[in-house]
Amino acid sequence: MSDSADRRYQLAVARANFLEGASESPRGGVPDHVLASWRRSLSCGVRPSVVESLYSPELDLGSRLVRCAESVVDQLAEQVADLPMCVALTDDKARLLLRKDSSHSFARVADRVYFAQGFGYGEGMVGTNGVGTVLEVGQSVHIVGPEHFVDTLQPFACAGAPIRDPFTGRIEGVLDISCFADHSSPILHSLVKAAAARIEHNLVSDRNQAQQALFDMYSRVDARSRGAVLAVGSTLVLANTRLQSMLGTLDRDGLESHVRFLMRRSTTVDDRIDLPSGVRIRLRASTVAIGTEVAGMVGVVTVLPRVDRAVPRRAGPPVLGSPRSARPPVVESSSPSYRAAASTVAEALEHGESVLVLGETGSGRYTLLRQQFGSRHPSGDTAEISPEELGRAPRDVAARIRDAAGGPVLHVLRDVDRAPAAAVSTFLDRLLGSGDEIPLVAATSAEVDGLDGGRQPVLALFRA
Repeated sequence: MSDSADRRYQLAVARANFLEGASESPRGGVPDHVLASWRRSLSCGVRPSVVESLYSPELDLGSRLVRCAESVVDQLAEQVADLPMCVALTDDKARLLLRKDSSHSFARVADRVYFAQGFGYGEGMVGTNGVGTVLEVGQSVHIVGPEHFVDTLQPFACAGAPIRDPFTGRIEGVLDISCFADHSSPILHSLVKAAAARIEHNLVSDRNQAQQALFDMYSRVDARSRGAVLAVGSTLVLANTRLQSMLGTLDRDGLESHVRFLMRRSTTVDDRIDLPSGVRIRLRASTVAIGTEVAGMVGVVTVLPRVDRAVPRRAGPPVLGSPRSARPPVVESSSPSYRAAASTVAEALEHGESVLVLGETGSGRYTLLRQQFGSRHPSGDTAEISPEELGRAPRDVAARIRDAAGGPVLHVLRDVDRAPAAAVSTFLDRLLGSGDEIPLVAATSAEVDGLDGGRQPVLALFRA
């Protein structure tokens, strides 16, 4: 008996003992990741006697992953064409998107075990295999013969590698080579890992020039820094593991909004920021530009020691999901443009004047309003009104603002330039028509040019 055949025999005995419920850990040189996968498969209720794969017709065959992988899959299939095997690409749910076969006979064999387009090969359905186990452990695997949990798959060997989006680190899919166990070789594992790396390179190249420049700068800063690194673009956010473990989702959202505000206004910043959770950080960041276009901003974030600061809080717990539930970040910014905007808003609110904050979506306009209002009215509330709500019920919105009672409230019309012009006109007529004192209202908008003729009267309300 050859060494490989002897090893497969020992694995088969170990698997049989495992399935029979032997109290001691299986012997026979079962790799740790295989044993862990067997245990997961058993706990998921996978039947060891049959492949039970579900078919899904809802596949995105025109996805960016498929587009970036097709040529690599074709090349890899040519490399292994001398042996009966197939190369498969799956999505992040272990569903087969593509399969290239070296022979018609092997294609029929693969079809019999439902290793075909649209079928799922998640570990929770078909047990240990070169697709589902990759997604479970987040790294490449080589599963040979009796290492498979299901009997029907034991004639095969499969080498699989994860395909990660280099921008996000997220696993987008799996590249797999499957063949008969007798034809298995460690070379297949090396081939599939190298091919997956080529697909990842294609994913980088598929981004536009601005995203590529932002990613390159983020990678350089992350490589030379031991700290938490954040990169923010118009549609792309990158954060290393240190930053993700250091800040919660709410704090990251607040910080991203602040960075988007700054990146159009300053080339470098050195800010101290109190985030919604109360964590105080220092942000040192610089913009990344492609010609005259700002691709984004990349910076290093440091948590500062806690000190006793008079940060007012509302009594009682916040209501999850409420637009008033999170305290906005408090910023000490080195950016002249941010300081100028904050000063204008602060002066308007100090004198009880309504104020309009201009800028792109996601640039921190609403956060700035909340911060400035909260610093002057610690017990007050900020209530946001979406353009959709204003468009649906302009009279009701005006009545709610006019009749607001209790403590100080700042009503903010978000993205007022996106509300229907007729609704804006109706809202203004209802709000101003009573002749009473005009309530304190704020709004956010794109640049003034974005307010067409039907919305221009709204400017009379605000200091911009």
